[in-house]
Amino acid sequence: MLKKIVLCLLAALLIGGCVSEKEAVMSKTQSLKDAYADYFLIGNIVSGVNMDDVHYTILTSHHNIATAENAMKPQYLQGTKGVFTFDEADAIVNKALSQGLKFHGHTLAWHQQSPAWMNEGVSRDEAVANLTIHAKTVVEHFKGKVVSWDVLNEAVVDNPPNAEDWKVSLRQSPWLTAIGADYVEIVFKAAREADPAVKLYYNDYNLDNSNKATAVYNMVKDINERNPDVNGRPLIDGIGMQGHYNAHTNPGSVEDSLQRFISLGVEVSITELDVQCGEGGKQTDAQMTAQGLTYAALFNVFKKYAEHIGRVTMWGIDDSSSWRKEACPTMFNDALNPKPAFFAALDPDKFIAENSGSVETKEVKQSVAVYGTPDLADTAAWSQAPAIPIDRYLMAWQGASGTAKVLWDENSLYVLVNVNNAEMNKANQNAHEHDSVEIFIDENNGKTPYYEKDDAQYRVNFDNEATFNPASAAEGFESWASVSGRTYTVSLKIPFRTITAKEGDVIGFDAQINGASAQGARQSVAIWNDLSGASYQDTSGLGVLKLMKP
Repeated sequence: MLKKIVLCLLAALLIGGCVSEKEAVMSKTQSLKDAYADYFLIGNIVSGVNMDDVHYTILTSHHNIATAENAMKPQYLQGTKGVFTFDEADAIVNKALSQGLKFHGHTLAWHQQSPAWMNEGVSRDEAVANLTIHAKTVVEHFKGKVVSWDVLNEAVVDNPPNAEDWKVSLRQSPWLTAIGADYVEIVFKAAREADPAVKLYYNDYNLDNSNKATAVYNMVKDINERNPDVNGRPLIDGIGMQGHYNAHTNPGSVEDSLQRFISLGVEVSITELDVQCGEGGKQTDAQMTAQGLTYAALFNVFKKYAEHIGRVTMWGIDDSSSWRKEACPTMFNDALNPKPAFFAALDPDKFIAENSGSVETKEVKQSVAVYGTPDLADTAAWSQAPAIPIDRYLMAWQGASGTAKVLWDENSLYVLVNVNNAEMNKANQNAHEHDSVEIFIDENNGKTPYYEKDDAQYRVNFDNEATFNPASAAEGFESWASVSGRTYTVSLKIPFRTITAKEGDVIGFDAQINGASAQGARQSVAIWNDLSGASYQDTSGLGVLKLMKP
């Protein structure tokens, strides 16, 4: 009883109420928002399910701006044409404001979580009207409550084939199909008209990739140069770098993109920060330290450019409530205790000084290939080979996944991939946005940050259509595919290009599954080992495959 009284007295002094022991302990922890008060806002997401528990205590203790995880996305606000349902979003926004938090709106237009009536099977004029009415109605509804908006989310493809031309770099989304490339300007102009004061952002993931960052840079540059004075300022106020990273992410690449976007004269925010470093919802001590070092390095970059950064928003308060919970990406564990990542963000230099060099941050998974020369259509031929899980997600959507099995003989590698939860869509003009599998080979296991003559990328979609990098890798290649419902199987014969294989050889290897949406855009990427997202040009992150005989 005495302990309870002490806790309530402590709570009354600190936050004005009686709280649990865990909340009292947390109240003694240095605040993240206070540590960055002179730099930028610190944000996190909130949803209806965590508004009334200890999650909200963490939110208000360590953050000063919130984002609705889902409640303000198009399908939740206007699932039926003309019927706006603001109740859940209003409750989230109003509570946050009542607790002294600012609020960021997410998102007005997106190719995901949007009802089909908006842009499928309609004329251009109707699609424009649907987009404009939705954006204006939502922005006007939250006028004076929301300080900034993700007006458009994830409109640019991964690794655009011609990043200098932003219009051909746009994702083949329903909005692009229904309206054309000018839908980007249309939705920004609608938002600006509805609330001239609110900041308008373009938001996207993988912007640490130089090629994608270049396309976004060119898009914002072109639009702002053609719209330099819309209610007193350029049309697009900011660029949101989502920040769905992992322990392999290169902070230097993040910094390069920050510099590029800052040169446009726009504000930049880190909008959806999390760092994967774990599996099955569990982390080793070494993984937690590695994750902390990545957070520390990233926050040092953010501090360096703080003059141009509006906010750094984490995408998830704790691991158990994160959309990436299997990879333990947040700063708080399932028990809602701060992890090393929290203290790394709180004082990056101290964390790096105390932990730098203490762990090996680059994990290399290993498996074996079993000797055998199969008929590609005989899936039973791979029965003796171990299953390799392809289930580590690189993108902000968790979709298709599966397993691979590998055989070998002196002349070729044979790979069987079984894929689950696929849409079977190949409508997109870009092959990498089809439901497909990719195999990456580094015959000498050189682990180089560039492709050598022994390295290659092989892609086969569910309809057995293949593409290659480099093109010369097509010589002697064969494949087979079979579809059953939402699953499909692909088998590949990959001739060795520089070696004659023998037992005991070790090669670099990775397997990736691209998951398309029903609308024909790549919405998920699952891989065996390399979390860098750069396997198509860099073999340093590939897993390892040993060639064995039974």
